[in-house]
Amino acid sequence: MKTVTYTKKDIVQCVAKAVNAPDLQTRAFVDHTFKVMAQMLIEDHGRDRLRIEIRNFGVLEVKPTKAKPKARNPRTNEIVYVPAHRKTHFKAGKIIREELRKPLK
Repeated sequence: MKTVTYTKKDIVQCVAKAVNAPDLQTRAFVDHTFKVMAQMLIEDHGRDRLRIEIRNFGVLEVKPTKAKPKARNPRTNEIVYVPAHRKTHFKAGKIIREELRKPLK
């Protein structure tokens, strides 16, 4: 099974074509959108959790993890301490989930 990778450039081209706008102008909007979303996810507002909900697309969440005092490095079998941190999680929206659940042809 071959992996297909889409980049920000591909997104810019698709959006520009969909709204009939120049690539350069569309690139600025796409760049700013991703920068704002990244900043929202990175900023710590003193909350444990953060959600960015985009209707008909999905939810990006930042969730806290617990510290793991006895994690193991699989290469060396060394016991290491992993401190508590935050991780990201994406949950696809209803439309995307339903489309992905359809059987392959």
